[in-house]
Parts: sequence; C-alpha cells; structure tokens
Amino acid sequence: MALLKFHDGFNGTYDVGGQTLKIGKDGIKPYDMTYGAVASCMYATFLDHTNAKGLKVGDVEIYIDGRKRKEIPTTLEYVNILMRVGGPESAEALKECMDLAMRDCSMVQTVYKVSEIEYTFEKM
Repeated sequence: MALLKFHDGFNGTYDVGGQTLKIGKDGIKPYDMTYGAVASCMYATFLDHTNAKGLKVGDVEIYIDGRKRKEIPTTLEYVNILMRVGGPESAEALKECMDLAMRDCSMVQTVYKVSEIEYTFEKM
C-alpha cells in the first residue's frame, strides 16, 4: 500500500515499497509520476516481448513528455515517447517489440483513452 502525506499546502511525500519521493514545489509533480508510470510499464511490457523472442537488450533511455489540456477536465492532450535501445539485436526486431509493448501495456492503453500518444524508437 502506498502512503501520501501533505503539509503546508502542496508539499508532501509518496512512500511505497520502502522508497520515498518528494511531491510538490520541491519535488515531482503529479504528471511526472504519470509519465514515469507510463514509461516504466511500457518498458516492462517491451521486456516481456523481447524475452519471449529471446532478444538481448542493452542500455535503454526513455524520454517522455506531454501537455495537459487547458479545458476541464485537464487530462493529457498528448504524450511523446522516445525510446533508445542498445544491444546486439537488429533495430527492426526491437522496434517490433516496442510496437507490441505500446499495444499491450496497460498504462499506455489507459492514457490512450484521453490522449494522443506518439512514439519513436531509435537504436543506440
């Protein structure tokens, strides 16, 4: 179970799994957590697909950002994801796994319900 505590306005902590994140003006913002959840879930799903195909993955960098709508409810308007993957496998095989991960990832599909998502794959 996660625990969020706030004090003095929007300053707080998010405690989960023995880890603590600062939230608010001196910490991460709510959509930063959303972006992290989307990217990490997509990456875990990507690894499920690469492992199933016996593909080796090297270092990975995932850049993610987006923009909130100005209209209420202020859901995400769009999200951009860039994933850069190293390792010995072909770019085509890894890109196919990213395509499958974008299709199968629960967090990506949740955000797709309210937002456009564009993604790019690059081989390092």
